[in-house]
Amino acid sequence: MKKSLHSFRSINNLPSLPEQINSVLVATGSTSSMDYNIVEIIQYDPSMALSVLKVANSPVYGYSKKISSLQQAAGLLGPGAIKNIILRTPILERYLTNHKDAPPVDFCSLWLHCGITASLSGGLGRLIGGLESDVCFTAGLIHEAGVIALSAFYPQELAEAFETSKKEKISLLDAEKKVFGFSSSEVNKELMTAWNFPDSLLESDSGITSQTSKLGAVVALAKLLASEWDYPNCLHSHNEPSKESLLKSLKITADDLSEWEPELKRYALLAISCLKKGG
Repeated sequence: MKKSLHSFRSINNLPSLPEQINSVLVATGSTSSMDYNIVEIIQYDPSMALSVLKVANSPVYGYSKKISSLQQAAGLLGPGAIKNIILRTPILERYLTNHKDAPPVDFCSLWLHCGITASLSGGLGRLIGGLESDVCFTAGLIHEAGVIALSAFYPQELAEAFETSKKEKISLLDAEKKVFGFSSSEVNKELMTAWNFPDSLLESDSGITSQTSKLGAVVALAKLLASEWDYPNCLHSHNEPSKESLLKSLKITADDLSEWEPELKRYALLAISCLKKGG
């Protein structure tokens, strides 16, 4: 049965892994607000980042469609408000209690994939120049919001989409459209629109394959590099543009990437280390 894309607009927040929530609460509970950087604690969790950005872009604060990064949101809200947001973050497993089979997505790998993409996106933004690295980082972190939403609310149907993709040898996005009537990329945009996110974040979805924004090209290149370097990924193909087209869009060369590779890999390893420590 086809689902309604519009129904995702009523979602208040997306769930996170219990280990992630617990590690954040332990850290914030054992130190004073002056002794830790709240962004460092939650920076690799896409669901928490989305919730924080949603509150920061709400009409209450008067910055709707203006807050583009987790760092900007943290500066606006402060650690106390962010801790309250985290306390309201639901645990992912609660959504899967009625799902008999194993979920179609390995959530630990998905979180690693998002964290690595964020680190590489932020690093690329810094190295390319002319981009805000914190916005690049955030765009990379939240680019799979649609997958998280489908995994939490429709795990059985998402599993069917994975199976359809394998059987019919079509992209997962096309399989999602057959099962749901829309793709996770469209869910991503629906959520960000409903939550008053800036247009730059809406346009940064790496599923865009033509007229990709510069921010979108950075995220797409980060995903491609992560795959090339055999870092964990959620095996969720967005039919990304080719590396050549991304390099052209970003006005960089293959030689630039080769020169930056050691530094970018250090960023990725830092994300893996932090996430494994948190879990």
